[in-house]
Amino acid sequence: MNQYTGSITFLYYEDFQYGKQFMKEVLELEEVMDQGWAMVFSVRNKAFIGIVSKQNEVIAGDTLVSLNTLDVEKAYSKIKSRHTINLTEIKHFESIPLKSFFFEDKEGHRFEIQEFLKEEDKLRF
Repeated sequence: MNQYTGSITFLYYEDFQYGKQFMKEVLELEEVMDQGWAMVFSVRNKAFIGIVSKQNEVIAGDTLVSLNTLDVEKAYSKIKSRHTINLTEIKHFESIPLKSFFFEDKEGHRFEIQEFLKEEDKLRF
């Protein structure tokens, strides 16, 4: 059974306003979450594209694949036992709110596994 309930691919923008405009006007995606420094847009069902301001990023880079789960501690235990690079501890982001951790594969691709804490966000994502 797949432990992930959905995903968000985050793109990092120097010009955050441009990224916001591009998602809305060029791709015509619906905004579903706005944290000020990060936004999420719906592609379809449980597929999303997010944008992050490079001035406020949590982890460096240009792209981040976030996988949603209902049990971040269980996912952390599994990932910790496998070969990953730069595995962080589980962090709590109260402003969103969610719990997540980050890691990379050997070629530098960045991943996050996250658990939304609000029931409405669990259902949405």
